[in-house]
Amino acid sequence: MSKGFMALVAMMMLAMSAGDVLAQEEALRPPTTQDTPSSPKFIVWGVAILLTGLLVFAVTLKSKRGHQD
Repeated sequence: MSKGFMALVAMMMLAMSAGDVLAQEEALRPPTTQDTPSSPKFIVWGVAILLTGLLVFAVTLKSKRGHQD
């Protein structure tokens, strides 16, 4: 194909897509949420304290096997 034909096709594609861009009345913006998300903080802290307590309990368990096994 010739370079002239390719240039013509490229210009036609740009002309066809330019109409959609010009038809937009306002600039595009990212969507915004209506309600602010709120996490139940007492549940999060409760789970953190529970897991920390389980970790401390597991660390303080006595080993059943000694060094003489």
